Amino acid sequence: MDSKPQKRYRRTKADIAEDIRKAAIDQILKNGFSGSLVTEIIKKARIEPPVFYNRYKDLDEFFSELVKTCDYWLINIANDAAKYESTKKQYIALLKGLIDSLKEKSVMLELLRWEVAEINDTTRRTATIREMFTTPLTENYRKLFAHSGVDFVAISAIIIGGIYYLSLHREVATFCGIDVATEEGCNRISKAVETLTCILFSYIEPRDTKEDIAQRMRDKGLDENTIKECLGW
Repeated sequence: MDSKPQKRYRRTKADIAEDIRKAAIDQILKNGFSGSLVTEIIKKARIEPPVFYNRYKDLDEFFSELVKTCDYWLINIANDAAKYESTKKQYIALLKGLIDSLKEKSVMLELLRWEVAEINDTTRRTATIREMFTTPLTENYRKLFAHSGVDFVAISAIIIGGIYYLSLHREVATFCGIDVATEEGCNRISKAVETLTCILFSYIEPRDTKEDIAQRMRDKGLDENTIKECLGW
């Protein structure tokens, strides 16, 4: 019995786009952005060069589109920035989410490495896009701290920059004895971020009145004379 020839599977445009994306990510994770070649991406995606160049002017344009689907701030935060409440809990969640997103080797991590190592039109553009999309979120918190005497934006820049550096540095050595490549090290950094956030938000949270403090001292069994002496009454 003659067997019928099998039908050849035809990829849709969406299938081809996803194959290009997967091929590029594979190259980036192996060789970084600067070491990724369009010829290798085309080969791995199983397409002809015209298929790629009909979609993108060049590799830089493709990278600019790719990072929008891989950057933590763009895929998790930017689109819903207006919906986020400017709270301590939300701020902690944002920073812990960033730490988690950089735990493993990722396109986001390679993008940060590329932006630090090379100054070119693409790295400038990707950094600018991230800045532009996250500005509304930053502005909400800045307004919250406007009358606190605390430069929330500058402090956030130091915290986030520290997270970036620790993530990039982990393959070189420990930092202050902390190994961010381990779960224990990541947990320590996450806990530190939580502590710093609590300190930061203490500048705008209502402080206990002396009467609140006095009551807690009574609950601890201190006598009234001691309480008055401690509180200057």
